[in-house]
Amino acid sequence: MLVSHTFSVHVRRLAWVSIAGWLLACCAHAASTTSGDLPGSHDSKVIHRFAGSTIVGYQAADYGEVTLPLGAYRHHQISKSEPARGEIRRIAYIAPTGVSALEVFHNFHQAMLQAGFHTRFRCHGNNGCGSGYAMAKAIYAPVANQLSGGLHQKILRNNTLLASGGDVYVETTRLKKADGVLDSVLLVSHQNGRPTGILIQTARHAPMKTGEVKIDADALDRSLTSSGHMALRGIHFAHDRSTLTKTSDPTLSAMAELLKRKPALKVFIVGHTDNTGTLEHNLSLSRRRAQSVMHALIQRFHIAATRLAAEGVGPYAPVASNATAAGRAMNRRVEMVVR
Repeated sequence: MLVSHTFSVHVRRLAWVSIAGWLLACCAHAASTTSGDLPGSHDSKVIHRFAGSTIVGYQAADYGEVTLPLGAYRHHQISKSEPARGEIRRIAYIAPTGVSALEVFHNFHQAMLQAGFHTRFRCHGNNGCGSGYAMAKAIYAPVANQLSGGLHQKILRNNTLLASGGDVYVETTRLKKADGVLDSVLLVSHQNGRPTGILIQTARHAPMKTGEVKIDADALDRSLTSSGHMALRGIHFAHDRSTLTKTSDPTLSAMAELLKRKPALKVFIVGHTDNTGTLEHNLSLSRRRAQSVMHALIQRFHIAATRLAAEGVGPYAPVASNATAAGRAMNRRVEMVVR
């Protein structure tokens, strides 16, 4: 169980910060909802709003993915990033009129440091972020349609979060506690003549529920006979690595059983990824994952190496949209293909 702590911080509008379990009250006397908020929306249980802000976009999911910027915007993309998967919250706010991006950012930054978050990446403007506008767009645009709200709220978000002048602050932080890890991405953006926009995304780490689909040798045989290939949803790896987990054993056993039952059968083991990260990394990762499956069949189940070949195609053959966490999860797979 986490121990509760209370801190006192005096930074203009910021009066106090407290953390009890996962609760961080960020900005002075801010309520979890206000009358102008989107119906059904409320502050995160993790980070409360800047005082006087209004919610204009909201998403909550028991399992999803947040992209964590870890480098500036270079060559038409965020130069370094990684996904955080688990329970997610995305909340877009509009700050009170007359409040600068610097004031909002400084309040959040100080509050989160006091609460035990550590900064993994931070940038400001066109120099630090590479391009303030491009960085803001790279963070906001992929999730814009996932946020609740009508046309009015969408226009407000677009007008406030995408500052063409480059007055943009971005910070990626992490909080480690005994019962887990929480990642946060803060985007604060200000365009002259408009209110300051705020987007907070959080992900409390958790593995996706697996084991919902069972594959046996008969099902594998039917799929290979009818379509020539099958996605092996029971094959799992350590995050961003090629190390097989123990949960893969039943599927590996089914593959080996079928190969022993049909000694003339030869197959390709093909690795696939989503489009997160660089193409070179994804091609390498998908190939190494396919090779891990092949080596397990050879070494543990004594399948002849001449019957197997492993290759990786990275993100080149998606089966779902990479715009959502669920789609990316579908695209991260290993397939068995008849040669």
